[in-house]
Amino acid sequence: MLTGLSRRRLLGLLLGGAVAACGRAQLGTASEGGIAGRRILRLQNDLDIQNLDPANRHGWYDELVMFAIYSSLCQYQASDTWGWQLDAAERLVEIDTRTIEFTLKPGIQWTGGFGALTAQDVKFSFERFLDPTLDADYRSDWATLDGVEVCDRYSGVIHLRQPFSPLFKSTLPYGSGMIVCQRAVEAHGGRIDTDPFATSGPYQIASWVPRERLVLRRNPLWHGPHPYYDEIQLFPMNMNEGQTAFDAGDLDMARLNTSAIDMARATAGKAATVTVRPGLEYHWLGMNVDNPKLKDLRVRRAIQYAVNVPEVTRAVFGDDVGPAFGAVPPPILGARTHKRYNFDPDQARRLLKAADVEHLKLRLDLSSDEAHLSAALVVQAQLAAVGIAVEVRSMDTASFITARQTGIHTPDDELHIQHFTTAADPSWVTQWFTCKEVGIWNFERRCSPEWDAQSESAVSELDPVKRAADYEALQAQMEESGAYVFLYHGLNAWITRASIKGAWTPDGKIPLLRAVTAA
Repeated sequence: MLTGLSRRRLLGLLLGGAVAACGRAQLGTASEGGIAGRRILRLQNDLDIQNLDPANRHGWYDELVMFAIYSSLCQYQASDTWGWQLDAAERLVEIDTRTIEFTLKPGIQWTGGFGALTAQDVKFSFERFLDPTLDADYRSDWATLDGVEVCDRYSGVIHLRQPFSPLFKSTLPYGSGMIVCQRAVEAHGGRIDTDPFATSGPYQIASWVPRERLVLRRNPLWHGPHPYYDEIQLFPMNMNEGQTAFDAGDLDMARLNTSAIDMARATAGKAATVTVRPGLEYHWLGMNVDNPKLKDLRVRRAIQYAVNVPEVTRAVFGDDVGPAFGAVPPPILGARTHKRYNFDPDQARRLLKAADVEHLKLRLDLSSDEAHLSAALVVQAQLAAVGIAVEVRSMDTASFITARQTGIHTPDDELHIQHFTTAADPSWVTQWFTCKEVGIWNFERRCSPEWDAQSESAVSELDPVKRAADYEALQAQMEESGAYVFLYHGLNAWITRASIKGAWTPDGKIPLLRAVTAA
């Protein structure tokens, strides 16, 4: 999923987030960073932790903690390009397209007195994704797993039923490749929530006051390179609050709204560093194909022609963000470089006339996102220019999601602006637009069994040229359905004290805390 957001769990966390917004963290003072010579890093997290189970994590706000407390066979490098490096494994070799051998570094210890991390823990961690009683949100990350063979205490073999192209892109180095302690998890009923029970990474959870502060401290049993910071404090707050706290000297790292980037750059001087990277996310204008007003393809196509996407992105972001040509964000394989249906208001009017549609009134729903609201107002004006009156309705995110997750029933939904975050493989994008996701996350309710089969087949294609063509074709079919107007992919921006050398996943979404050091 998305970035990593686990959408099936989103409603619960958003309801929890509504409560979290009522109580803000009590920040420490800037002088705390030097107490007793301890190195302390203070940073904003978008939300409080929700679930630290690799199989059921909620989003990046969980994952930035998980990257610090868990070990994996391999993990993403702190870089601006996507690649991985060994972590708990001293050897990780793809023997063939269905067989991967691994050998663990001996002596990695679990906290809590649970002994050494072993190949049996790896087997348990990966195979539990397929346990129907767990109902893993990220089951698709191990969709072709046949099983993990334990050869001895520290080595084993991952067996796949068929090739799985995302394995080294978005499974092993990401959240679903993190290793949990079998003994600890089974002793607590087989499920993990906000207590991981036992960890093996460079940090461990020292304390947590929900909705206020999570504190990580160095794990004294850690087997690898010594992390720079003794303690990391995470404060759940939105980006505006985070920037205010940073300006007040109460945070060392904070995310920036796109609208705040230019000002941050202008005022940072030598005291701070602004880091901006293209985001792995996709934002689009969607249409409910089951709604009577939008069942006619000519009407949906008219809307596609009526929306001037470059004008939308310029109005919202200036020159910082360009228009999207599909759902797959660059630089991921399969990102499109053009689309078929571009701005042509005269053609939009002709199609509406051919469909015998006059004085069409539609409602455009969106969650309480500043950029989405700005985009919606531009779209409203553009559609008005071709004779379509649009009512813009902004609502809290939980209500926005609930109104569309209605199972087999058709919701009272017409137009909506939505976005998902994703990982470094195109399969994370297409899996949400299938027939089985109608009434869950497929808000447009477009269903094509043939399209679903092509999406599933693309996961096993190993030739990068053919695979890119597969995903470009899948997005072309999405556009051809008339249910989507692709808007933009966004970006991630951080402001950091000049004394700190930040480290993130290549898209800038997740701080890799174990790699953050002094500048």
